[in-house]
Amino acid sequence: MQIDKELFGDAFRRPPRLTPLEARAIRLALEFVGPMIAAEAQTPLERVRGKLEETFGGFEREEAAAPEPDEGSREEALIRTFSQAIRERRAVEIEYVAVGEEKSVRVIEPHALERELPWWYVHSWDRSREGERSFRLDRMHSAKLLDERFETKPGLEPRKLRDVRSARVLFDPEVARWREERGATPLARGYALEQLAFGSTDWIVGEVLSHRGHAEVLEPADLRTEIAARATKLREALTKKAARTG
Repeated sequence: MQIDKELFGDAFRRPPRLTPLEARAIRLALEFVGPMIAAEAQTPLERVRGKLEETFGGFEREEAAAPEPDEGSREEALIRTFSQAIRERRAVEIEYVAVGEEKSVRVIEPHALERELPWWYVHSWDRSREGERSFRLDRMHSAKLLDERFETKPGLEPRKLRDVRSARVLFDPEVARWREERGATPLARGYALEQLAFGSTDWIVGEVLSHRGHAEVLEPADLRTEIAARATKLREALTKKAARTG
């Protein structure tokens, strides 16, 4: 018997290549849990991504889900802060800007982090408002870990998941493809329709307005009215800000 050890040598030496489906799965996994892993390991997410690309070859990233490099670093820093706060039960002082509102400083007791692509949320007790609140990390200007401790509230639930209602939202072609990946139904001419569950009106209003005019609530009617009012308020605030800086 003769064995030629070089028979498959070239094939084994070549780096493994990903199929389009595998590449997409890894990309989505990085977007979903990558920032938390990077924050815990104190390793920049781009370095983790680079190691994967060295092993498997480059894989395409979707522009809609990929943050700017400095934005990714800021997100990792926020996740690191809240992970430590949750672990040590320490309060956090945040600078936060809700849609249609001015920047506010709040002290919160973070209970849990949640990833709902493409956003990160921290579910907490807001001492400043004396109530449960869920905050989007991308709307935070800063988060400062305090020495004050707190006791976990066993009954605390994410505000946006309580008393769940449903809204029918129409997305235009600018964002429809990305929404289809999250379960939206594709329609003619590139539009998409999605049924969004929500518990907090503030949360759903913020989500719709964050698409900057590329999303429209079809029903319920009271939510359409609320979004129109909030959008008007936001436009007036931006107009005044432009006038002051102009």
